[in-house]
Amino acid sequence: MTLADVSGARAEVAPTRVVLVDDHELLAQSAAYALRAHGIDAHVVAVSTLAEIEAEVIRLKPRVALLDLHLGALGLSIPLIAGIRAAGIEVVIVTGETDRAAWGMCVEAGATSLLEKRVSFDELVEQVRRVVAGENAMPQSDRINLIATLEEQRQAERLRLEPFTRLTTKEAEVLQRLTRGLSADDIASETYVSLATVRSHIRAILQKLGVNSQLAAVANATKAGWRCASGDGAGVERA
Repeated sequence: MTLADVSGARAEVAPTRVVLVDDHELLAQSAAYALRAHGIDAHVVAVSTLAEIEAEVIRLKPRVALLDLHLGALGLSIPLIAGIRAAGIEVVIVTGETDRAAWGMCVEAGATSLLEKRVSFDELVEQVRRVVAGENAMPQSDRINLIATLEEQRQAERLRLEPFTRLTTKEAEVLQRLTRGLSADDIASETYVSLATVRSHIRAILQKLGVNSQLAAVANATKAGWRCASGDGAGVERA
């Protein structure tokens, strides 16, 4: 056996490296321990900022990155997926989230597969091994269905918010103040415009939203999850 053969043999038996990112450090360390018990070189990356997490994961050059979907105060880990995948690292999202549209966002961003947090450590190890082996850890049909669910949600949101896109910027700002509980007099005082102008904006808002009262307009905005893009929340300036 030559030196090259020995080096090649050593390379073949080198443990697979995996990194874990989870804002629950105890859970991450437990999962890392389980992976190491199965001969996998597991590292836990501390949750700091999204940029620092991405840089550290890429620096470690693992075969697989296990990302918790919700990283506490940092929010969703979805913004990390594309950069990590671009570095040639497979991404498995580990989550307790049940919203399939959120799963679709992960798949859309490039996640290799998803794994529910309730699975056993043995199942976690098996999933990692399948990903490393290049096996289809998530069936294509599942990926298609998740993307379809995401698109359905987006379409529903577009339809829900469409009436509000008809508002001018000024009308949207008035509606946002109405949702804060301000009266027409309050709005006129706060925006330094005449009461007649504010009332004119309110009449336009009611007409465009197809409602008969300020209370109904506020209720529709709240139910739709609308926010005006200018200042506190969304309006489109029109002539």
